[in-house]
Amino acid sequence: MKRSSATSEYQLRLELLGPLALRCNGVDLAPSAPRLRAVLSLLALNGNRVVTPSMFLREISPPIGSRNTLQTYIFHLRKLFEKSLERSSEYVAREVLLTHADGYLLCTDSFEFDISEFEQLVEAGNAALDDRDFVGAVPLLNNALALWRGPITEAWSLGTQAHAHATRFEELRFRALIACIEANLCLGRHHEMVSELASLVVEYPLQQTVHAMFMLALHRSERTSGALAVFRRLSARMREELGIEPSPRLQALHQALLAPDPVLTVHHRRLEELFGAITVA
Repeated sequence: MKRSSATSEYQLRLELLGPLALRCNGVDLAPSAPRLRAVLSLLALNGNRVVTPSMFLREISPPIGSRNTLQTYIFHLRKLFEKSLERSSEYVAREVLLTHADGYLLCTDSFEFDISEFEQLVEAGNAALDDRDFVGAVPLLNNALALWRGPITEAWSLGTQAHAHATRFEELRFRALIACIEANLCLGRHHEMVSELASLVVEYPLQQTVHAMFMLALHRSERTSGALAVFRRLSARMREELGIEPSPRLQALHQALLAPDPVLTVHHRRLEELFGAITVA
């Protein structure tokens, strides 16, 4: 994994997990012109993949207008990379922003890229979680989540494909957050997770995994009545808004809380294992 920017061999850092930033020695050199930002963002979202001229013309709004205008934007971006990397135009055209027969490719291996770091950290964190290394999983996933400075704002000024890329990263962020909370619960940190989960059930009012974790954290914090109230509110909302009941697994958790089932206090069990135990029981 690449080192942090403070000790990195790279001079340049591209950030998309939030407002677009192109940092050189801590200074943001990202272009201010909206269309130039859009061109750079589209290249970055498709890092190490060719972006065709037709995709630029289709994705960027207001439209660029012509391929000649697109070439002008590519020229300005190359000049920006030349200055920030202190490299020749030949190097930038060969190693950073390449011209292909089908379009243009931004080689994100030429600098630090927060999306690449995020994916690597999430992969490592999930691997640690799968190996039941909960202590190791938490900092990896926390570091991944800390890379987010806000929504991928530039993508929403682009077209359908850029939206799809941004949505995928937002979903990966959500799964990383859930995995991080699960690792903390497996370490017995239920008290610490209550407030975060309380916020998440407001943000995701129909997400059943979030509610299940909140119910567990409350129960293990000796607040079983609160956990039961969470289930009642979710059930009422699902019936009212969706016309369905909570999943059989969540209903099994509710019944286990009513008992109460001692298996719920075994904190080192992962959520899937816990659901399996109370469903069999």
